[in-house]
Amino acid sequence: MSETKTILLIEDDPDIVAVTTNLLKKARYDVAMAATGQEGLDAAAKVKPDLILIDLGLPDITGEEVCRRLRTDPALKNIPIIIFTARYLDEVADQELALPVEDYIAKPYEPRELLAKIKKYLPE
Repeated sequence: MSETKTILLIEDDPDIVAVTTNLLKKARYDVAMAATGQEGLDAAAKVKPDLILIDLGLPDITGEEVCRRLRTDPALKNIPIIIFTARYLDEVADQELALPVEDYIAKPYEPRELLAKIKKYLPE
């Protein structure tokens, strides 16, 4: 039997946190949560998750900056990152694809699409 994977969700919208946490737990992932960029960085260092889902619009440090900091930490730099964005993707695709992340998903997201992206980076 495979080991349960842990996903760190860095998101400040309580509705998205509730829906996403429920979805991930039903898919049998452990979920760690953080509501700010700094909490996310602290949680990543403590938990060492298997994958990180991060919102770009965080209240303290931008999601972009959190991604950059994660990539400069030798202990965390290889963790796959998927960003959530409510921005119009065509307008910012070049900017977001230049971020040091594996993938992105638009909010509101389709649950099957999110799970498919996660499974791509966390195969069983």
